[in-house]
Amino acid sequence: MTFQILCLSGGGYRGLFTAEVLAQLEEQAGRPIGECFDLIAGTSIGGIIALGLGLGHRASAIRDAFIKNGSAIFPPQRPPRTGLLGKWDSYRAYVGGPKYQATALRQTVKGIVGEETLLGTARTRILIPSVNMTEGRVQMFKTPHHPTLTRDQHRKVLEIAMATSAAPTFFPLATVGSSLYADGGLAANSPDACAVHEAVHFAGQNREDIRVLSIGTTSSNFGLPRSLGADFGPADWITNERLVSTVFGVQQQLVDFMLKHDLKDRYYRIDTLTSAEHASDVGLDVATEHAQGTLIALAEGCYQRACTAPQVIEALAHRPVKAAFVRD
Repeated sequence: MTFQILCLSGGGYRGLFTAEVLAQLEEQAGRPIGECFDLIAGTSIGGIIALGLGLGHRASAIRDAFIKNGSAIFPPQRPPRTGLLGKWDSYRAYVGGPKYQATALRQTVKGIVGEETLLGTARTRILIPSVNMTEGRVQMFKTPHHPTLTRDQHRKVLEIAMATSAAPTFFPLATVGSSLYADGGLAANSPDACAVHEAVHFAGQNREDIRVLSIGTTSSNFGLPRSLGADFGPADWITNERLVSTVFGVQQQLVDFMLKHDLKDRYYRIDTLTSAEHASDVGLDVATEHAQGTLIALAEGCYQRACTAPQVIEALAHRPVKAAFVRD
């Protein structure tokens, strides 16, 4: 029997692209998109979306929340300066603490998933990566879809969402219980391979039955021109979020290669490559009206190219068998 997985990558405000693609797919499906999948995995902004979908909320409502609150989550910054002044600006912006406070993000997430909602009330299996900085280990927050998974069902969805999206240098560490957490993108910005592992080892699925629909947040080339030289120091890596973009980008490339090789046409990825001209409108923390318009336009184009793919049609028609923990 087919086991359908939805995987959602991290990428800051570029997650609006993901939400718009999902809203388009949801309209095509004619039902909440979360009802089409046996397992939903997401990291960072993708984790926030995954939690919302797993609770039964519509993708269009999540998209609208990102549009409404984007500029509050990521307040506009002055245009970056170049050269030594740009390096000084980058250094000064980060040595005193995170670039943004998480208050607006928390309020936005609370509006999507609620303040007291528990993970155990989800309507389907969910997998959310994060990094427990207190204990120094990767943490996978999971619904109770296996007899050994009994702890996370009692955790608040809001706290899990903040834990997976606490991006280093951008937001403060998040608190869950007695531990501090950092963005899941440090471990699995693309949670696709983690989700396949989960399906096999914790949902009892045969690898041959697994289908994965993966949605990105627009990909960008993280390579550096030779003109920048080789003597990169802390300020150079911080400038233009080079370090974060590289960490996230290389993970995506690796996972994409592995799963295409492993699952072949049972793995389908929806994403687009942005150009250098998109740089001013598309970024981890760019939430201007121009950014919103560009991301939505890119999403609409991707949807049009993907909507007739056999893998997408199969995913939207899928009727999952209800997980044992799901309450009527």
